[in-house]
Amino acid sequence: MSTEKKAVIKNSIFAAVFFAVFFGIFEAIIFGIGYAAISAPIAGIFFGLLMYFFVNSKRVKAQTALNNSNESDIIHSGGANHFKNAEALGGKLYLLPDRLEFKSHRFNIQNHAFSIGINEIKKIAFYKTLGIVPNGLEVVLKDGEVEKFVVNNRNLWKENIEKLISKSL
Repeated sequence: MSTEKKAVIKNSIFAAVFFAVFFGIFEAIIFGIGYAAISAPIAGIFFGLLMYFFVNSKRVKAQTALNNSNESDIIHSGGANHFKNAEALGGKLYLLPDRLEFKSHRFNIQNHAFSIGINEIKKIAFYKTLGIVPNGLEVVLKDGEVEKFVVNNRNLWKENIEKLISKSL
């Protein structure tokens, strides 16, 4: 099983548990603990399955596919969120020999494709999403701009990007 597939399963389970806990608290307050004990796990499983099937849908894969690059050019890729204004746009992040490219799916309020040349990157850093989840990748550009992504295996992303930066110097 590929690391990307494992990450999708792990994230779906995390989403299911997260949703079940918060839904359970809400249900317990409104309807009581007995009702919440039954409905929250069922809702969590349902939500996790929906997330899994959404991420693996043919439509999302087609919307986030790169059109102008060969598969052999892709060094690393995976599901990601890119922060644009106040929205975390869902899509896919690609690392190519000359650039880092993000392509959102159409289920976001804002949609965009975004590309950063490797020669534009000053440094790669980590951050914690919501101050607690260690899955943030911060791309600091030479012009001072900062682009933030939520990714799986951020250590691998950082390592691969830094290799390309050192090659381009």
